[in-house]
Amino acid sequence: MHTPQSGKHNAAGFSLIELMIAMTIIIIGMGVASKLLAQSFGIRTREDTRSDAIADAQRALNIMSRELANAGFGMMDNGIVPADTGADSIRIRANLNAYQGQTTSNVVTDRDEDVKYLMYTDDAAGRRYLVRYDVNLTAPMNLTVLANRIDSLAITYWDEDGNQLNVATTPALAANVARLVLTVGVTLPAVAQPGASNHIPASQVQLSSEVVLRNTRQTTY
Repeated sequence: MHTPQSGKHNAAGFSLIELMIAMTIIIIGMGVASKLLAQSFGIRTREDTRSDAIADAQRALNIMSRELANAGFGMMDNGIVPADTGADSIRIRANLNAYQGQTTSNVVTDRDEDVKYLMYTDDAAGRRYLVRYDVNLTAPMNLTVLANRIDSLAITYWDEDGNQLNVATTPALAANVARLVLTVGVTLPAVAQPGASNHIPASQVQLSSEVVLRNTRQTTY
């Protein structure tokens, strides 16, 4: 019986030029992938910063809104201190120890009963902070930083008829304030330099909150 012999098969390999071409393609592909990955990380970092800044501002607005809504509690007026209130700061009082129905006491000497909200600028660090100042406490307990990523604070004042009041120039109008609109601005810094593939320009986000004072002056006829 005749058994055929197995022949040797020559396996064709890659030439040097083919290897160089393949390596060039791989390097180019890795470069493109790295660039896309860097852009993705840049966008993710920017969005994380954006989310943190907005959440920081929202928390500050919630704290301010809740406390400002209680202005004038247990008092005969709306609780706003005219001489220490303006377009970018507000000071309010509330007799938090007053029992229901006791609205003749204006004693506000305890903690949280006389507070002021304002922007504080640290020129050395180049940063701005939204702070809460408790008039009845001593340093350092009297100052609380609510947010450190807020660049502006604007407060507008309105009476019960929907008229805007310029309390900053006419402090006496503070007695007529029935509601407030708080607006905070957050500036998001630019990412990379203009012209770069991963450049994202700076932008500003504004958040607002409307607060109705619980102890507003009632209109009489």
